[in-house]
Amino acid sequence: MSGPATMRLAALLAREKAALLAGDMAELGALVSPKRAVMAELERELAETGAPAALADLERDLAHVARLLEAALGGLREGQARARALRAARGGFATYDREGRAEAAPAPGRALRHKA
Repeated sequence: MSGPATMRLAALLAREKAALLAGDMAELGALVSPKRAVMAELERELAETGAPAALADLERDLAHVARLLEAALGGLREGQARARALRAARGGFATYDREGRAEAAPAPGRALRHKA
């Protein structure tokens, strides 16, 4: 039978998974402290009782949440790279002349033609 720390950790992992899938970064931040406390409690519980079979389920849940976190971080990195590229494009772009030398080509101004 699993102990109280195991059940609390499972509940926290379910909340963390839901927050990751919803993109709720505030909820993820709020889970850090309770998760650390439950992990410390789980370590004490395991030292007293040994490793119960319920840990296999927790291990699977932890691996799933870890994959979700990696995917979320990858998405954030891609978003940062895209934002950097867009900021860089505002100042113009690089082109090359016939001899292969790089030249800066200014970005077009904010000229907008209105036709009546």
